[in-house]
Amino acid sequence: MAMGEVRCLMRPAKWRAAALFSLRVLAVQGPDSAPRALIPHRSHTAGAAHGAALFVGLRSWNRCRTSAAPHLQTLTGSAPVSAQSTRFAHELAGEELKEMPAAYASLEEESGEEYEPESALGSREEMHEELSPEHEEGAFSNFGISEETIELLKDRGVTYLFPVQVKTYKHIYDGKDVIAQDRTGTGKTFSFAIPLIEKLQGDSQERKRGRAPKVLVLAPTRELANQVTRDFKDITKKLKVACFYGGTSYNGQFDDIKNGIDILVGTPGRIIDHLQNGNLDLSNVKHVVLDEVDQMLDMGFAEQVEELLAFAYKKDSEDNPQTLLFSATCPPWVYGVGEKYMKSRYEKIDLVGKRTKKTAMTVEHLAINCHWSQRAAVTGDVIQVYSGSHGRTIVFCETKKEANELALSPSIKQDAQSLHGDIPQKQREITLKGFRNGSFEVLVATNVAARGLDIPEVDLVIQSSPPKDVESYIHRSGRTGRAGRTGMCICFYQRKEEDQLRHVEQKAGITFKRVGVPTATDIIKASSKDAIRFLDSVPPSAIDYFKPAAQRLVEEKGAVEALAAALAHISGATAIEQRSLLNSDVGYVTMILQCSVEMQNIGYAWRGLKEQLGEDIDNKVSRMRFLKGKTGVCFDIPTAELNKIQEQWQDSRRWFLSVATELPELEETQREGGRSGGSNFRNGRRGGGRGGGGGRGGFNRNDRSRGRGQKRSFDRAF
Repeated sequence: MAMGEVRCLMRPAKWRAAALFSLRVLAVQGPDSAPRALIPHRSHTAGAAHGAALFVGLRSWNRCRTSAAPHLQTLTGSAPVSAQSTRFAHELAGEELKEMPAAYASLEEESGEEYEPESALGSREEMHEELSPEHEEGAFSNFGISEETIELLKDRGVTYLFPVQVKTYKHIYDGKDVIAQDRTGTGKTFSFAIPLIEKLQGDSQERKRGRAPKVLVLAPTRELANQVTRDFKDITKKLKVACFYGGTSYNGQFDDIKNGIDILVGTPGRIIDHLQNGNLDLSNVKHVVLDEVDQMLDMGFAEQVEELLAFAYKKDSEDNPQTLLFSATCPPWVYGVGEKYMKSRYEKIDLVGKRTKKTAMTVEHLAINCHWSQRAAVTGDVIQVYSGSHGRTIVFCETKKEANELALSPSIKQDAQSLHGDIPQKQREITLKGFRNGSFEVLVATNVAARGLDIPEVDLVIQSSPPKDVESYIHRSGRTGRAGRTGMCICFYQRKEEDQLRHVEQKAGITFKRVGVPTATDIIKASSKDAIRFLDSVPPSAIDYFKPAAQRLVEEKGAVEALAAALAHISGATAIEQRSLLNSDVGYVTMILQCSVEMQNIGYAWRGLKEQLGEDIDNKVSRMRFLKGKTGVCFDIPTAELNKIQEQWQDSRRWFLSVATELPELEETQREGGRSGGSNFRNGRRGGGRGGGGGRGGFNRNDRSRGRGQKRSFDRAF
């Protein structure tokens, strides 16, 4: 068969040339002349381009193989292309698809036909059918980013721009002032880093020794400043990036100033020190970034920021540096600052907008009712069930003392370390590096780790109590579920903090799923999985040493009993305490009493219990709560009473009693149940005072007045 006949079989015409080129293969024959495989011909002048065309040709071949296969077999003297050959072609083409133009030229030479890339290879949609609209919109080719930067971005695993980067790139590159808000974990740092680097690298001016910085990036914490610096350094090899913050030696910073700086990242305090001592010159700054802007302009930072910006800004001047404000949370007063003090024309990019949910879309939010005295033990159980021994967890505490105590708690089986402001800076950096590298699994921190830190593969975030402001909750929960990964955030609370929890729900636009503490069954299942994973990691050479002892155990206990005991010991689950699902108290079991009809009041449930269990049950039942719909109640009993109650109780057509395996959905009523429950037995348990108590919680009622204060104080910076 002539090659032209093969071409006629290739329809539509746009696949012909690529398919023709893919046929440039050698049939590698075995001793018996039977074909072994089809191997791409590597003698072609453009080997990589040949691989790319082979990849496309094989796709074309696959589309038309039904009609063409017999003729192709005749042509090549071998069977059609095998799956192995197809995989080889994919590997060969993978890294060099960008060299397709070389393949086009070669195809024209062989076929004698004019080759149009678009007509030969099909449309962009055909070639990249798997790409989402987000990938298409964020393609590097849409932004004129240099090849050097693209390669460095790919080294970081970035293959396209995220939405916030897409929306801000052109505005920043064109020199406009920008206020940008997007959820946590969406790539805000690269939103300003990429266009600023491209702009500076495109500047033909000579970079002299001792040059003053052109970009100033301010961050609220040393950890965030360090991370932003790494992000800049990862995507530029031409520009000098320096990071100044307190707690470290001045000597290295003096050297940076002498050698010259293009991009300066830091915290306000240390940079002000250099300015006041005449070491640093900000008169050449052309771009200023305030990362986590709502915190940078908050009380405690505002005065430092004002003093620092006064070195680079002039009031009411259009010649001020380009100003870029970024955060996941931008209260109205931040926009007020932008409108009043940024240039007359600025861009507002809000990817959260009026959407209800302000947190990352990939994070699930759970809430567990737990008294503060039980939180260390419950934290260990929660980590074991929701993250395991191999996952990464961040636990946020309100105080440094609490963080230290929890990190040392024997309840947490995994390796844990604390991170807070009292720890020396060098140790803080070592701790964060160890957590990133997986040297330990649990980081117990104060708010120092809440903002901006991008730690990969954090599976679980635990908040030991509802934070005092909603912004803190949003930023803390944002340490998981980053860059499209799923994550979970669990918040502990007490009954007196329920109003505070509802405030977070309302302002953050989320709904907490109220769950109970992990049950004994949950803990055992999770511990067993971890123990089995540990067994899989034992090298065979070590197993041989233990075989005699294992054989004796099997003979004495039996195989299943011996292995079960070993798994229990490995997992550390030798003593598991039963806890209430309602408030996490140890030594209690939560039970559910279901009724065939809706109950008008909780006293109806009490009468149902007493009919079978006697008047004495009143002293054993506590924390009674209506189920959703009032078709039942749940309550706690001491673990020691469970067997007796189960023996006495007989289900009827109206009543059904069972042990709760998870916290059911409850009616939201005012302080029903509780161990006290008021003078009316219908509100929980007989006798006692109202109990519960507590105020509205700790959220800040002064946000508005504080916001107004920031506008006035920020004014002094200009």
